[in-house]
Amino acid sequence: MEENYRRLKEINKKLRREIRGYVGIHSSGFRDFLLKPELLRSIVDSGFEHPSGVQHECIPQAILGMDVLFQAKSRMGKSTVFVLSTLQQIEPVAGQVAAVVLCHTRELAYQFSHL
Repeated sequence: MEENYRRLKEINKKLRREIRGYVGIHSSGFRDFLLKPELLRSIVDSGFEHPSGVQHECIPQAILGMDVLFQAKSRMGKSTVFVLSTLQQIEPVAGQVAAVVLCHTRELAYQFSHL
């Protein structure tokens, strides 16, 4: 377990060095991510004003279609990174499935179904 944590930390450090040159957005609010109006409305309606550190670092890269690897404590907005970047990239068509989300635990599936 400790070996996996160390490897994840090394990979994360390497990825940060590689992607810094691509995206340098320092946002103070979700509006700076240039999200779809309906996503911004949902964010405001949910009471969020500013992205967390994880969201600030990862949302711009995820929206660009880059792979992101991160870890953070509970309640730091990891799921929001995934959901916003996915919803930003899809163009829904009535009557068709736009995205399928696979979760490795029942708790995570429950969380995503209630976002």
